[in-house]
Amino acid sequence: MAKKTRKRFNVFFMILVLSIIGLFLWDYRSSWIAGSLSFETVHQGLVQHEKTVKAVFANTETVLTAPAEGTVVLVGEEGKRFKKGESVARVIPAGVGHEQSDSGIWISAPVSGLFYSQRDGLEQIMTPENLMNMDLDRLLAQTQNNGTETEQTETAQENTKENSQPADNSQNTIVSLHSPIGKMVNNLYPSWVFVYLGIQDSLAVGDVVAFVIDDEEYYGTVMKLSAQPGGAVIRFSQYVQGTEENRIREIAWRFKSPTKGLVVPASALCTSGEEKGVYVLEDGVIRYQGVIVKDSNENLVCVEGLPEGVQVVVNPREGIEGMYVKS
Repeated sequence: MAKKTRKRFNVFFMILVLSIIGLFLWDYRSSWIAGSLSFETVHQGLVQHEKTVKAVFANTETVLTAPAEGTVVLVGEEGKRFKKGESVARVIPAGVGHEQSDSGIWISAPVSGLFYSQRDGLEQIMTPENLMNMDLDRLLAQTQNNGTETEQTETAQENTKENSQPADNSQNTIVSLHSPIGKMVNNLYPSWVFVYLGIQDSLAVGDVVAFVIDDEEYYGTVMKLSAQPGGAVIRFSQYVQGTEENRIREIAWRFKSPTKGLVVPASALCTSGEEKGVYVLEDGVIRYQGVIVKDSNENLVCVEGLPEGVQVVVNPREGIEGMYVKS
């Protein structure tokens, strides 16, 4: 009888020990899982739909050339606006035989606009007229080739200038007769651009599209669609600052209107059957909460059905329903 009692006691003791170990392991597992979870507060935000695209800009530009061989002295700083007829630079002729005064030959602005001494050689190639009338595939190929050649030529010219100009006259440039000295950019005329969109079936001529350029939003009208290369010619409603120097660049195309509302990270969204939901933290306990998805992109989801300020699990996993999270 004593043996049976001792045996029952041993079995009971083993069950008790195993139960304690099990509870310890469960608590340890729950604590480990809870500790590995990340949370984020539900807040008001904007779900945007943007795609980075390559763009080639065209402005209304006029190239200025030197009336004689000599040294060019600029009147104002780069990007200064001049009225038509105002002096933008002067050329001090080189050598003898010139019947000019000591002040040199003054160069007047043929049109009103911004003056830039830096050029890319594309001023007479990338024009609004050429974008509308020329074969875009050939035009853009020529643009790329011309841009590369111009960069190499200007680098060689800069090296020559550095070696030939005196130290006290480093800001002046020695030019030959009829060589370009700069350009006038009419910033009262709208900028044009060819954009490699890749999705033409969602656009039509006359559509108004939005772009983000240097953190500024610009709107333009689709003037022409192209299958080869795939993209569209866009006329903006205004001059786009900075495109006179950085003509070929990447910009953000807003192909769909943004949605404003309560947002959560896209990784927080779960599916339970046909229902969408998230795991929220309420009074230290994780609970599943169904939501209505209004809009989403790769990073954010705009939802209804959650109070603002509640915390959601960013990296949910199975088995966290009802889990207690220590504060």
